[in-house]
Amino acid sequence: MDVMQFTQALSRIWVLETRLLDKAKVERMLEANSADEVLKILGETEYANLMGNVKRASDYEEILSNELKRVYKLVYELCPVKEIVDLMSTKYKYHNIKVLLKGKFLNKDFSNMLIDLGREDLNELKRKIDTDNFRELKGNVEKAVLEVIADFETNKDPQNIDIIVDKYMFDELVQIKKSLNYKFTDKLVNAIIDSTNIKTLLRIKKQGKGREFANEVLVKGGSISKDTLVSIINETPENIISKLSSSIYSDLIKEGVEGYIASNSANLLEKLSDNYIMDIMKSGKLVSFGPERILSYIYAKETEIKIIRIIMVGKLNNIAEGVIRERLRDIYV
Repeated sequence: MDVMQFTQALSRIWVLETRLLDKAKVERMLEANSADEVLKILGETEYANLMGNVKRASDYEEILSNELKRVYKLVYELCPVKEIVDLMSTKYKYHNIKVLLKGKFLNKDFSNMLIDLGREDLNELKRKIDTDNFRELKGNVEKAVLEVIADFETNKDPQNIDIIVDKYMFDELVQIKKSLNYKFTDKLVNAIIDSTNIKTLLRIKKQGKGREFANEVLVKGGSISKDTLVSIINETPENIISKLSSSIYSDLIKEGVEGYIASNSANLLEKLSDNYIMDIMKSGKLVSFGPERILSYIYAKETEIKIIRIIMVGKLNNIAEGVIRERLRDIYV
């Protein structure tokens, strides 16, 4: 990959990075007495441009949704290699497939749950699935939809929709990773898959399910082999820590699994995984040329939006500041 082709895009990204929420703004939002006060603080930032039609704090999701769409539209325009941005947007495409298929099977309209920000035409995707024109779909999307349709006709289990669609989503990420053949994106995709598999492993244990189910839901393509993870599914959490101690995620696994043992929840592991990926993204700041900062900016905005959402939900539900603070992720700035 010719890293010099990103030079013009990076000059814009450096400017955009200066508009990200800093720790001082996040701290003010945390200390705010109400959700309305949080919105006022957001009004001092680039989010102000999207707040004109929002009259109530409870409508904050409209602001966040529109900001995410704006960011992806802008970055797709800036980035000369669209597959770089696809690495980040693919999850939304497959989210939409899940939503459309569940709506189809339940005969309900879940259009309000769709996220329209990828390169594909969402209306066309909806038309093809709603009208059973599955053969008009392409690649992994076609394979995922056909497998889900066949499985649902036999098993009628909605949980399988997520399992099947996720399998093809991660496979597509691996395909993009291989096509880019770039060290940073290799590391990023591996971390996304590995952290997802580790979280899934703990959830399977919590549900009391065994190797057969683990083999269905764990995905290939990370740096920790799927076979290794399946083989330790029946081990104690302490043994899982020991058996994965040689991996590059040993500290994350140790702290996350110990948190799981203490709380019977994977929330800490989720947070640690997000922070681990943020650390990878922050390392991209040191690279003067290449796609690193483009990916880092997208992830920074997604994390920023996640932080705002956590704070708004907390304030609207009168959750203590300390509890909200525990749930927050590291920020990029």
